[in-house]
Amino acid sequence: MQPQIKSNGALLPILSVLLLIPIVAVTGATHECTLEKRQQDEVCVFRNVVYRANDSNFVFKAPTSAKVQHVAFEDSTLNHIPREFLSAFPDLRALTVVQVNLSSVVIPSKLERLYASNNRISKVIVHQTKDNTAMLELMLDSNQLSDIRNLTRLAKLEILNLGGNRELPVEDTVDLGRFRGLDALRHLVLSDVDMLYVENEENVALPSLELLDLSNNNLITTNLRVQVFAPLKQLQTLRLSHTLISDLEALQLTQNNPGLKTVYLEGNNFKCDRQRQIVEQLHRSGIATPVSQNARCMQGFEKRDEMCCQSSALNNLLPPVSGPDTRPKAGEDEATTLSPTPTVARATTTASSPSTVAPRGETMNKDNSAATLVTLGSGVLSLTFVTIVKLALF
Repeated sequence: MQPQIKSNGALLPILSVLLLIPIVAVTGATHECTLEKRQQDEVCVFRNVVYRANDSNFVFKAPTSAKVQHVAFEDSTLNHIPREFLSAFPDLRALTVVQVNLSSVVIPSKLERLYASNNRISKVIVHQTKDNTAMLELMLDSNQLSDIRNLTRLAKLEILNLGGNRELPVEDTVDLGRFRGLDALRHLVLSDVDMLYVENEENVALPSLELLDLSNNNLITTNLRVQVFAPLKQLQTLRLSHTLISDLEALQLTQNNPGLKTVYLEGNNFKCDRQRQIVEQLHRSGIATPVSQNARCMQGFEKRDEMCCQSSALNNLLPPVSGPDTRPKAGEDEATTLSPTPTVARATTTASSPSTVAPRGETMNKDNSAATLVTLGSGVLSLTFVTIVKLALF
């Protein structure tokens, strides 16, 4: 028995060391950022930081005597913003945490700009109040947000990007009333959020709003009422590109929003004649209709006014052209791409054309009715022919 006791005694120090190694790795890490010049800002950059949900006692610091107000995390993995980091940088004005796997993010009391695109954020913790807020720019595109109520505390916020947050709609709808209280907001991006309807049930004004981006959504004509935009008296730019609309009440839009300067319409489902009427109406009111992509039209569409449109009514009887969706995603630069026919939708959507998205009221699409009649007519002719052949034989 004595040799066995000695053997166990020798193993105890080794086991103790092995147990301590992972503890030291997650609780004793020290990270120092490096000062770098980024355009007009001096940014202190942390790299290769791994911070998991239960980690603690990390040390974050800046170079000696440096007064750091903009910090960036790059090539890092953060479950959330470390408390130790926030304590080490109490005067933080700008924070860049793009594509670092965040599930939540904190807006500290003095922060003015937050860039947190391409994460999996479902929760935003705001340490600012409506009476004491500093936030000006908030980039939260391509995340998993559904509840944005606490963002309305940010009364000084000027730019808000929520594009690509596909959990944002409630019953397929985004109501502009959810942004009530953001009276300083100038730019609101709601592109690619999988909305079918945009509403403004309480006619919320958003008195400073100049740009509204609704592009890359499954909006159709019956679901888009221009009265929704009427309370937005400062609206100058409206992005409606790459939706599924086939018509637009252009005259009413110009009357409701006299300050409107630019409307983006490319990548929709307009017939060419109707598109020409809409463009002419907007141009008569001094509204530009620029095209942000040098698009090449697919079969059944032709280019008019630098935009692809349905070339003839016959195309309405043809099935939608299937193919990959090349519409720009939220946060991507718009570049020269192949423009799909507007009836092509993302693989993850339930709508592939206006005829397959059921509007409120379940109204029947006229084009589908025409196609059905043609099909029935062909069937009747076939049956008649077969009957005549049988009579001739017998």
